[in-house]
Amino acid sequence: MSKYIPPSADLAATTTVSPRKRRRWPAFLALVAALLVGGGIGFVVGSDPLDSRSAALDQREQDADQRDEEIAQRERDFAEAKEASNAALDSRRKTLDEKGADLSRREQELLPKEREAAKNVINGDGIYLVGIDINPGTYRNSGGSRCYWQRSSGTSGGFGEILANGNESGPAVVTILPSDVAFTSKRCGTWSLVS
Repeated sequence: MSKYIPPSADLAATTTVSPRKRRRWPAFLALVAALLVGGGIGFVVGSDPLDSRSAALDQREQDADQRDEEIAQRERDFAEAKEASNAALDSRRKTLDEKGADLSRREQELLPKEREAAKNVINGDGIYLVGIDINPGTYRNSGGSRCYWQRSSGTSGGFGEILANGNESGPAVVTILPSDVAFTSKRCGTWSLVS
């Protein structure tokens, strides 16, 4: 007797199924895509924009620190130059003050001599007081046309006060005595003490 085989089992037993060939290219494509995506993520992570910004900021900070140091050095150099300049100015001021004091002292010493020397010259027209405006002594003038001179014993203008006078048309010599009160000069130019 034959054995009963159910139809489905029979079919499986009687039918030979050839194994199906698997396609590998979709798996290969998936692997390549995964590698590309992974590499891209690695590239993006490796070149983080925050890192480049941070590096740029660090460089800027270094540049700013360097500029600050250069400015600070310039300020120190300027302060040193200013201090040296002030010291030189102080020294110069001290020297000038000393010279000014010396000149003032010499001027005070020379002032009486200059006043005395000024009394040895009679400049221009006028009435000069003997011993106050002019010194007594012998004077010579530079000359002048119609020169009038007068020695007086007073200043009232009276004829009785005239001690001596003259009208000259060229250089003249006059001796003014210590007892004279005034000397008058008109159109005679400059009189200079000769002795």
